[in-house]
Amino acid sequence: MTGQRNTTTGTDARRPHAVIGIVDNDPLVGRALEDMFTASPTPLSVLWNVRSAQEALRLCADPAMRPELVLTDMMMPGMDGKQLAERLLALYPQLRVLAMSAFQYRYTQEQLRQAGIAATIRKEASVQEYVQLIGRIIGDDELATWTQDSYWPIRMRLTDTEITVMREYLKGRTTKATAHLLHLSEGTVKTHMNNVYKKLGVHTRAEAIRICMQEHVL
Repeated sequence: MTGQRNTTTGTDARRPHAVIGIVDNDPLVGRALEDMFTASPTPLSVLWNVRSAQEALRLCADPAMRPELVLTDMMMPGMDGKQLAERLLALYPQLRVLAMSAFQYRYTQEQLRQAGIAATIRKEASVQEYVQLIGRIIGDDELATWTQDSYWPIRMRLTDTEITVMREYLKGRTTKATAHLLHLSEGTVKTHMNNVYKKLGVHTRAEAIRICMQEHVL
């Protein structure tokens, strides 16, 4: 077992949120997946991360340790992902199982469906692909349409130069004066501001500055 926790990943109660458990016999893969979900702001909470189907079954026997969805490797020694899904869903029909693999499955899609596996995903899929698929499986529209860019805090979406440019505008500097101060061309300064508009979904300098002031970026 590589980890057992209740991680909230920096979200708050207003954010879409799903609790998952991870099963992968390779501890490096399990840790990489957990880090991907928890190192950056995502609407997923990793309840536990284990290396065997047997350990997942033991944890799920405790209602407090039963996640909404189990993300399981397909190719595991002993009990594989399909067999784990069959056991879990026989005991907890409300649970959802998402299977992942880096290789070709030895089962057909029909066999996986009959086992109760909701969907399959490549291990190397992006965090956005994982979150959106989990959202579709558990019936959460906000997760199903989640994008990584839209979820990052504003300060983490903007570059240091973009923030510096806005600070100079906030001080009342013109584009020409800002360009001179930062040793940039006027065209480059305008490009930075256009990037800010796209990232924040606004159309004017005033809107961008207002949002950044509200979020304490400026």
